[in-house]
Amino acid sequence: MKRTQVNKAMAALALVITGCFGAVHAAEPVQRQPVLDVNFPDPFVLVTKDGLAAYATNGGVGNRHLNVQFSRSADGLTWSAPVDAMPRTPSWARRYGPDIWAPEVMKIGDKYVMYFSARHARKLRPDGLTLCVGAAVADAPEGPFRPQSEPLTCGGDIGAIDANPFRDGDDLWLYVKTDGNCCGVPTGIVAQRLSADGLSLTGEPHLVSGVINDMPWEGGVVEATQMIKRGPIYWMFYAGNDYSNEKYATGYAMCKTPIGPCLDAKENPILQSEPGNPPLTGPGHQSLFEIDGDMWIAYHGWLGSDADRNRRRVMYIDLVDWSTGLPVIVAR
Repeated sequence: MKRTQVNKAMAALALVITGCFGAVHAAEPVQRQPVLDVNFPDPFVLVTKDGLAAYATNGGVGNRHLNVQFSRSADGLTWSAPVDAMPRTPSWARRYGPDIWAPEVMKIGDKYVMYFSARHARKLRPDGLTLCVGAAVADAPEGPFRPQSEPLTCGGDIGAIDANPFRDGDDLWLYVKTDGNCCGVPTGIVAQRLSADGLSLTGEPHLVSGVINDMPWEGGVVEATQMIKRGPIYWMFYAGNDYSNEKYATGYAMCKTPIGPCLDAKENPILQSEPGNPPLTGPGHQSLFEIDGDMWIAYHGWLGSDADRNRRRVMYIDLVDWSTGLPVIVAR
């Protein structure tokens, strides 16, 4: 299905959701159902000319290990079984258990550039091998992505994860989380300009002002940022708290520039665990994308109990309603 058909399918779904918006608030909460019920953590959705492409943290399908999970959809509701978008791991990463996490992709020129985290083979931090952010290039959304020979950044002495590329006019930025919670120091978000091809960092890194783990709901962690721009305002969405349990949640901050100052929304978190069948548990690591003026948010949530061997993070997609001027997540 081509992109125009995807647009029509998603637009029709948006009409159904917004038509029920008042009823959602007046009655019982809509029971969210995953659109991809496999272990698909830290999802990122890219809109392409042929439909939707989704990427996720490393995982296994049957007896096969996938470094970067990749799935396609024609309508946002039905997704293909994941395959590996980056079969070859970076030469700088640990050979066994490279921990390829949280891939995000941007089309730059005629290439697709993927940003991801991986465990360095030699560089140490207080709790062991550090995590670094790398880049990989492909000619198509599905890959195969070819990793660069060196990481972009290792975040100083404590590591860096959760890379998010952002295009602001002619400028390209990369946001990463300083992985302070690994080692008992504050976490923060660092922004740095990217080169025109997206394959190297330029200029100086900037700690994004105002986005730090200082609110109770964040539980000492801010991560998984995504910057977007609407009108004159920069909106930074992010996750907070412990990813492994029901306290994980999603919030946002409004920023004056790509590097701040930013102000946390007073209504945070805007997406959090809630009862249901199945319950929504630990929703976070969001990915916002836009189709024909409608904005959508993909994110993961846990299914299964702690004792369940099939406990997994599945992918959900909901509508983002901006009619009040602020983002409201509307259950699909």
